[in-house]
Amino acid sequence: MSKSGSLGDSHEKAIALVGAGKIFQEIFVQQGAGDPLRMKAFTAYRQADGIAQKIGDLRARSYALGYEAQLYEMEQNFTAALALTREAVLLAQDVKSPDILFVWEAQSGRLLTELHQPDAAIGAYQSAIACLQPIRHDLSLHYGNVDYHSSFREVAGPIFFSLADLLLQRADKLEDEKAVQATLAEARDSIEDLKSAELEDYFQDDCANLLRAKITKVDTISPTSAIIYIIPLATHTEILVSMPSGKIERVKSAATADQIEETATKFRLNLEDRSTDEYLDQATQLYDWLIRPLRGLLEGAKIDTLVFVPDGGLLTVPMSTLNDGQHFLIEQYAVATIPGMTLLEPKPISARPAAMIINGLSDSVQGFAPLPHVPDEVRELKTIYGGPAYVNRDFIKAAMVKEFATDAYSIVHVASHGHFDSDSKKTFVLTYDGKLTLDELEQMIRPSQIRDNPVELLTLSACQTAAGDDRAALGLAGIAVKSGARCALATLWFVNDETSPMVVGDFYKALHDTPGISKAKALQDAQIKLLSDPRYGHPCYWAPYLIIGNWL
Repeated sequence: MSKSGSLGDSHEKAIALVGAGKIFQEIFVQQGAGDPLRMKAFTAYRQADGIAQKIGDLRARSYALGYEAQLYEMEQNFTAALALTREAVLLAQDVKSPDILFVWEAQSGRLLTELHQPDAAIGAYQSAIACLQPIRHDLSLHYGNVDYHSSFREVAGPIFFSLADLLLQRADKLEDEKAVQATLAEARDSIEDLKSAELEDYFQDDCANLLRAKITKVDTISPTSAIIYIIPLATHTEILVSMPSGKIERVKSAATADQIEETATKFRLNLEDRSTDEYLDQATQLYDWLIRPLRGLLEGAKIDTLVFVPDGGLLTVPMSTLNDGQHFLIEQYAVATIPGMTLLEPKPISARPAAMIINGLSDSVQGFAPLPHVPDEVRELKTIYGGPAYVNRDFIKAAMVKEFATDAYSIVHVASHGHFDSDSKKTFVLTYDGKLTLDELEQMIRPSQIRDNPVELLTLSACQTAAGDDRAALGLAGIAVKSGARCALATLWFVNDETSPMVVGDFYKALHDTPGISKAKALQDAQIKLLSDPRYGHPCYWAPYLIIGNWL
């Protein structure tokens, strides 16, 4: 057997050289260690390409040429980089390797953008996205990530956002209004595809595709609702507002994605601290960036409900708390959140009498603190709706499974500790005898859709999501999609146990007693009532409640 230094030409040797080149390249990028490292990377890629040509290894050649192209890109020699990348694309197509093709098509899009060829760049990004679906769960293998779930957006997100940005730039140059509207919708749809992929990736199933079979066009279903689609980009933020007329209005904000992320994270942390009003700085800043530019548009259309499709750090922020300097947004509009425009089944709550099942846990179990006011919440709800109630020792998984197997419920209320984690398998609702996972919750609730009697509302009144944990927020944002409920009422952080029965009780009273009221308006009324009480005016008490999904 030959020594390692004189190995015969082989696939393994070619790939080893590619790997060596990547190491040199990464050190060069991270440390700026000087031109010799770049030249070593260049030499390794060239040697790998030479061996791959000799043995007819198209896959190894594609890797070598694609990574060599990145060296030229670093030198801003975009023409040479594109030529090599196109060769890498053809080779990846020949060996039918979508995992490689995804990378080089995205690289082509980036280079074509630099070369001021936006139409070609759009095509390249669209090709990259088309390659993504079948290999999404294998991205970790290509990128070498130990926990690739945490970096799915880091790997794939820039492609979707770059495509949206280019489409929005295209819309700037169009004169025909019909073409402008179609292009704006196409840009929005590119981000919508990312949101669907992220949810499926988080939950590790195709729950989003299951729901898409029941899609209704949500931007024309309510005469007083505006859907605000926020697209943070590197240089600014695009806000696409779907009006009741069906028209998409476009507003640009000077805030960058980094600015919004930093401000939203700081805002969320300050909101939870009842000892300070420092949150007002961020509340007014976000309002000025995201809402003030829309005021004329919203007032002219007599809008009373704002439905947000947030992104990034905004996923963990209650938009109701944005402030114009005098009033919170919730004092002007009912507010709801949806995970995406194609990820809900928007219908008003059924006119038939609502059947509620109530579950609660006030005892301290499994190391969690007691929730002494849960019995008050349960009594309040039984007075309004009746129905079975399972509290403490009776709130066990087996009892819930049995109830859902024999009866249909339109409202499922759970007053217990809940936790949304960056790993969906660690997301749970606490029962007396264990932890109810999202998969288990889905197994109980989703069959109601088959009986054509879906759960209209799932309430989780004591759950929490860590500030700044965008991935954990996917679980909160997608809870209605995953469970099969049309809407969820949930909390972003652990609520004051004393005020929870007040907000929840007033919300349900409004739903029960006011014909035709939307869930978003019912929550608005309950939140305004609490914030008007001098004891509970701080947002930490009233703000964590979110309507997620069907707000009607």
